Amino acid sequence: MPNAKLIKALEKKGFLLEFPNYDSNEEIIIDILKENNPRINLSLPLFLKEEFNYEKIVSKLSKERKEELDKIILISYKIYNEKNIANNLKELISKNKIKTPFSKSEFEEYYNSFKESQLKESDKEQKIIEKQSKLRLNLDLNKSLKVLFSPAKIRIMNKIFNHEKLTNSELKYYYRAISNINKAVLNPALTDYSRIIEISKKESF
Repeated sequence: MPNAKLIKALEKKGFLLEFPNYDSNEEIIIDILKENNPRINLSLPLFLKEEFNYEKIVSKLSKERKEELDKIILISYKIYNEKNIANNLKELISKNKIKTPFSKSEFEEYYNSFKESQLKESDKEQKIIEKQSKLRLNLDLNKSLKVLFSPAKIRIMNKIFNHEKLTNSELKYYYRAISNINKAVLNPALTDYSRIIEISKKESF
């Protein structure tokens, strides 16, 4: 398998490699722990808030990795409580008598990593919302343009909007067939007039 550095470089160039997906949350948690990498372990609180089978995970781990999991479960439980995130860890901790100690610095490291991941996820969601809003606006705009303008006129207007140079014939066509419509649309009196008609039309039927 290509290393992470190469995969990232390929993705930046738009070359995406296909990898198999995980079938369960348990598989992800097990693989993270088996990496035995403190940096990667910081991601576990992102997965422990979801449903998972503790017994199934523990059965696949060494004693050392189980102790690491137990510690991170307790850290995650404290993080979720401070962030008011719903979870099922309290019952799991009590049932399995999990008491692995952790230091204040360990908690702060996991807590800060969790907050950073949440912020990135929030930014990602916001960008998706903005993209969807932009698409909706473009659809509404295109729909309105088609009511007022022919495809040829829309094509020329799009060229102007995108700062593309018009040919002499396109420029003449713009001033002859498009400019006057634009000026009419921009007239505030026309906007008010149209609004009154839309409000009053029900009374006319």
